[in-house]
Amino acid sequence: MFRGKRKSHRHPFRLLPRKCKGRFIGWFVACLVIPTMLLAQPAGKKAILGVWEVKMAAVGQSPQLGLAMYGSDGSFITCGGYKTLPAIPAVQEVGTEASPGYGRWAATGDREIRLTFYALLWKEGHGNGYQRVQETLAMSEPGDEYTGHAQVDFLDANWNVVFSTTSDVNGTRLETPATLMAQPAEKKQLVGVWEVKVSPVGQSPELSLAMYGDDGSVTTGGRYKALPPGSAVQDVADELGPGYGRWAATSDREFRLTFYSVMWKAGLVTGYQRVQDTLVLSEAGDQYTGHAQVDYLDASGKVVFSTSSDVKGTKLETPISAMLVGQAAEKNQLEGVWAIKNKTSGIERTLLNIDTFTADGSYTGSQDKTIDIYGDTGGLRVGRCVATGTREFQLTLYRVQMNKEGVVYQFLRVRATITLSESGDECTAHSKWEALDPNWTVEWGGTGETKATRLETPDQD
Repeated sequence: MFRGKRKSHRHPFRLLPRKCKGRFIGWFVACLVIPTMLLAQPAGKKAILGVWEVKMAAVGQSPQLGLAMYGSDGSFITCGGYKTLPAIPAVQEVGTEASPGYGRWAATGDREIRLTFYALLWKEGHGNGYQRVQETLAMSEPGDEYTGHAQVDFLDANWNVVFSTTSDVNGTRLETPATLMAQPAEKKQLVGVWEVKVSPVGQSPELSLAMYGDDGSVTTGGRYKALPPGSAVQDVADELGPGYGRWAATSDREFRLTFYSVMWKAGLVTGYQRVQDTLVLSEAGDQYTGHAQVDYLDASGKVVFSTSSDVKGTKLETPISAMLVGQAAEKNQLEGVWAIKNKTSGIERTLLNIDTFTADGSYTGSQDKTIDIYGDTGGLRVGRCVATGTREFQLTLYRVQMNKEGVVYQFLRVRATITLSESGDECTAHSKWEALDPNWTVEWGGTGETKATRLETPDQD
């Protein structure tokens, strides 16, 4: 049983001006308070970059498994069990499931890291509250492990803390290709958002999305029930989470990448999927083909099943998909984590989002899990944005839509114009969205209005 204190404080944080050979890192509770990254940190302070297996043990509980990815600009993404919320009535009244977490990290010493991340709490598929996790981590001297302590707060939709607890954290670095940080511009053609068709041996192609960042990061996701049927994998898990990994150019048009995904059973992480791809880019740079080695591992890291897949990718339209225009020497003003309230045509309730932007203009986020009365589910949301004025931005994002069987049957494309307030603490956006079939034919659409608030960064306390 969780031991913690119930609280009912209002305004638990204030707004601030802008100013394997192993395993994976921390999830469990998804939330974030963003430490602004020192971009010119010495190499020793960048030892945490990459993908990690994380074990998070709340007071009096068994460790919960998860994955986490640390970006070179201080960005952070994590995913663990979505049904790991404490059996505390005050928490269960707010939410019964949790989304992936988005946050920021900062080095506070040669081997010390501070991190805050946030996640949505879902109730019957709707965003109904938040989880905030604040961690202090100590890296081992070799840099392949860390230990730490987390403060975990559960909040309602108005940011009132309803319950708090603490957790111990242990992380183990996972093996990924060494990213070439100083690649020539032509080797960065992979950067952007892609539609991906994965064809496992003996199965029909499966649709997904992938986003490749300037810093060598990759985020991917699609069908969540894409585990091979009738195999030893089904004894371990029956659902698949988003993938986090790293990519590197090995020649002018060849790339290697490794990414990991959590596997779930009854909403808990019970194993991992590891995918190792070799991709060849077309001369035009808007298509790729490749081959993937796919391994399924139990919670101890033992391979229980292996297969291979053919892979095809098509680059999707984003507003100048490579770099932030006109901001080469400036900080991306949207960089950070935002709490969003979204009013969309055709949906009565106001939707809650957690969104995050990185230094290179990459976007990812979480929204309602249930899309409509038929139970169709929204999956991974990824995109790219560029500055079009002093405080104006254009964002294009994509989301996979899945039916009750977990099959991707549709894509959602959102084009938004974002206006930042003078203080940099708030922004508004007007968006146009379109639902598209697998052939990218528009089926219907609508408009939306959002208001966003920047979340507090721990290094500015």
